[in-house]
Amino acid sequence: MLTRIIIKSQPYGLSLVLVLVWVAVALGGGFQITVETPSSTDPELKGAVLVVRTFGCYQPTDAALSGTAEGLVNGRRQSMPIQLTPTSKGIYAIKQQWPAQGVWVLAITGTYRGLTSSALVELGPNGKVQAATGKGSGLPVQIVSRKLSAGEIEAALKNLASKVNQKTRASAK
Repeated sequence: MLTRIIIKSQPYGLSLVLVLVWVAVALGGGFQITVETPSSTDPELKGAVLVVRTFGCYQPTDAALSGTAEGLVNGRRQSMPIQLTPTSKGIYAIKQQWPAQGVWVLAITGTYRGLTSSALVELGPNGKVQAATGKGSGLPVQIVSRKLSAGEIEAALKNLASKVNQKTRASAK
């Protein structure tokens, strides 16, 4: 009788395996962008302050990328599109296109086959790229698997402005 139960459950086991394989294939086509500082030895990245790379299954090099510089200058909110220059497949250079005054974040979004990946990068004094502080290393960047909300961008700007004000007050003492 035990043999009979095993034989009857085999079609269900096979069905379960097929469903799990199908789900893994269907969900396996991920997409992500990363933001990093450029290599100083790459001539194609000369003058770039940041590099955006696309990663994922299939052809992530076909992704559509866009970005904006979001800032607070003398208490006034500013927003401007930034140019992402393709340098090779899936690699885009960003040169500084925003003013040195005020505080700035970059909001970069990539889309590919219905998938979205976004990055929010905090810039340092004079609109320059800064290294992250605290745990880990690299840039102060937040990567999410969706489009950034206006509220997230606004909160990041206010937080950055607060940090700058605290540093200014501390250095004035």
